[in-house]
Formats: sequence, C-alpha cells, structure tokens
Amino acid sequence: MEIDYKKIEHIISEKKKIFISTHINPDGDSLGSAFSMYSYLKQLGKDCRIINDSDVPQVYSFLNNNNIFEQVNDDNTAFIKSADLGIILDIGDFYRLGKVANIIENTKIETISIDHHPLTQNDFFTHNFIDLNASSVGEILYSYFSHIDKDIINKEIMFGVYTAVLTDTGSFRFSNTTQLSHEIAVDAIKMGINISEIYQNIYENSSVSRIKLLGNVIQKLNFDCNGELVWFLLNNDMVKEVNGTNQDFDGFSDFFRGVKGVEIALMLYDLKGKVRLSFRSKGKYKVNEVAKKMGGGGHPFAAAALVDGNFSDVKSKVLDLLARYINNHNENNIS
Repeated sequence: MEIDYKKIEHIISEKKKIFISTHINPDGDSLGSAFSMYSYLKQLGKDCRIINDSDVPQVYSFLNNNNIFEQVNDDNTAFIKSADLGIILDIGDFYRLGKVANIIENTKIETISIDHHPLTQNDFFTHNFIDLNASSVGEILYSYFSHIDKDIINKEIMFGVYTAVLTDTGSFRFSNTTQLSHEIAVDAIKMGINISEIYQNIYENSSVSRIKLLGNVIQKLNFDCNGELVWFLLNNDMVKEVNGTNQDFDGFSDFFRGVKGVEIALMLYDLKGKVRLSFRSKGKYKVNEVAKKMGGGGHPFAAAALVDGNFSDVKSKVLDLLARYINNHNENNIS
C-alpha cells in the first residue's frame, strides 16, 4: 500500500507545536531523517524540537552543529507533554523510543510514525505511514517532500536525506538499495551537497579505540555452518580495555558480513543478564526470522534482539536456531 503523503501534510498543517523523536542508539537514517524533518517544519514556521532518549553518536556530530538534537530531560519533557503532535521516525517498535515512549503513553499525545520497518504488536501510534520497500526513512521523506512540493527540498533538507540514504544502504551496497536511492544521490550532487565530506565524516573518522577493539574481535572470530556463519562476542570489559565507548562497535556485524563465504554475521553483546544480538545477512538467508524467535525483529537482512537471560544460554540458543535455519534452508533448496 502506498503512503498517503497528502494525509501526512494535512495532519502536520493543523499542528503548531511538534516534537520529533527516534529510537535509542540512533543511526544515520534516524538522525538524517530527523534533521530533514526539523528543517522542513522550521520552513513551515512550526515550533519544533528533536528530542531523543539517546545522545547523538560522535560519528554523526556533523549533523548537530547547531545543537538541534536534544537528549530527553525535565525541561524538554515539558515540551513533549504540551506538543500537538509527535513525529516518530525509523522506530521499528514503540518501546525503542526509550524514555520518550513513557511520556507519550502517560499523556496520550497524537503521533505519526514514518517507518520502513514492519509493525509490531506494540503499535501504539495514532497514525502509521510505512513503506517496507523503501531503503530508509530518508527515502520516504524525500518522496513525501517531492509529492507535496519538490521546491521545498532545499540544501539543508537534502543534506539530511542523503545522510539517511547513504548509511542505511551501506553506501549503496546493500540489497535494499533502490533506483530512487541513486536518484537521491544524483539530486544531492546537483544541489551541491559535499557527498565526499559526508562519507568521510561517517566512514573515515574511526577512533583509535574502535580500531583496537576491531583488532581484538578479529582475533577471536568464530565460524560455523561451513563458513556461512560468522559470530563474535563483546562485553563492557572489552570496550573499557581499549578506553572505548558503545559507539565503537557500530557496524562490526556489517564489516564481518563482508568476509568471503560468509552469509550471516552475528554479534552477541553480553550485558550481564541481557544479551544484545545483531544479525546481518548478505541476502541468502532472512535473519529476521531467527531474530523474531529470539524476541526481536527487523528487516529480512538486518535484524536485532535484546534477550533476557544468561549469556551462555542465549548464545547456545541463537547459534542452534541459526544452524538449524541454515541447514533446513539448504536442504529445501537442493536442486
């Protein structure tokens, strides 16, 4: 079903005070999309703020030169409670809003969710606008702006859109890359966006701690299922050892998916009582099916889960599920 862009425009047009929010540990798509939506709402003369549970990761600080991204606190909680509308971007699941989710629940604010993730059982938004075929929320916003008035897309809006599309397509490498993704890149270049600088900010700006952590993980990589599955372990002690932060391992699963012969990469992060799982697939296997069985979800080729339980037990369960899934898939597809 196509998104009703006119309905989004109509809902926004009637509101004066709007907050924008996205998921905990935000990425390039969520932040780039929020940046573009904020620029658009400011053009319309709206009183708006971006308020997230998490701070902006250092790698995306170039989007926050004007300090438009806020981490939720007592002051801006008041703004959320008094807002006419909340625009929620790239969320996947309502509770990935973190503390912002609790505020929305307690005040019954009208909300719009714009997303490319499937709905979950926690669908507590007033309006849902979802395109599962879009590479990113940035791509959806580009389509929205183009449908209502392409002249509204200025350099600032395009800056955010391009950042969103670039990151969620893995620099136009992933299988979710669409024709429109490339058209957006062309338009960005035509507008004079410095796409090289954006790339360097994100992908050529690694901290020393990140490189050290990557080196330590590489030494302990595990391969299963005839080399089709690669998995690795992380915990807070490993991050502290290199004087790192939780941002240092972003993208590790994507990186190891690039090993020859690997079809699935899995990260298991031990949070002492919980385990964070990150799945990536090259396209042969739909990892969201396994993520769902672990209580998570996501896209067919990029999924995640946060699992309660002992690390050893969770590790055994998820590796068993993946091995059985891979074996069953291959048995059913023998030519």
